[in-house]
Amino acid sequence: MRFRRHTGSEGSVPVPGFMSTMRGRRTLKQVGLVVGSFVAGYLVSVFFIYPTPLFSSDKAVPRVLDEDGGEARTRLEAQGFKARIEGEESHPRTPKGAVVWQDPAPGTTLPAGTIIHLTTSSGPASVPVPDVVGFDAALARRVLLAAGFAVSGVDSIPANSDPGTVVATRPASGIVRDAGAGVGLVLSGGPAEISVPDLFGMTKEQAMDRLDQSGLNQIEIQNRVVTSGPAGRVVEQRPASGNLVRRGTRVILFLSKKP
Repeated sequence: MRFRRHTGSEGSVPVPGFMSTMRGRRTLKQVGLVVGSFVAGYLVSVFFIYPTPLFSSDKAVPRVLDEDGGEARTRLEAQGFKARIEGEESHPRTPKGAVVWQDPAPGTTLPAGTIIHLTTSSGPASVPVPDVVGFDAALARRVLLAAGFAVSGVDSIPANSDPGTVVATRPASGIVRDAGAGVGLVLSGGPAEISVPDLFGMTKEQAMDRLDQSGLNQIEIQNRVVTSGPAGRVVEQRPASGNLVRRGTRVILFLSKKP
């Protein structure tokens, strides 16, 4: 009688270790598929949907306002941008050729090669002197400065307007001047009280008595050489006769003197 050896053919019982290995391989395969899908989706989004570089070359636009146009162009190009001067416009304080406007604005983050548009100054424009008559001195000064002018001086004369208010400008309002030019202010010293008398031809004593009667006792005497007429007579006076002045105003008398 012969016996057959068992060889583990069909119907044999699976080995437990073998089954664990098969399950582990299937799990790794599934994990690999998930990771591969994620990577593929990221690459598609990067290169096709949002085609931006992995490492950005964006830079902040430097501020070139008030710089010379040529120097501003050089500095922008050194930062990787392109510069284009679009034109020029007048500016009351920025010198000719300097940048008064840039677009995009300073500090904006942009890719290299972006065009930065520049506008340069053509210098101060000629503008009319503003009308500040009736303004107080402080307000008139602010208006002139805002218009691009400088206040070159302040004078005071008697006037019926309130003391300290502007009665005139030098040059007068409406006259065109370059921005930055000086404009003088003439302020009211208050209402005039006395009409200066006519003193021409009077002696020194007569003129002084007449002024004292008018309430003008601040008198200065000067001599002026003349070739004709008597000496010691008033040949000129300041202020001139007929002017309205405040009490206490100094009057200058010019008396004739022989050579």
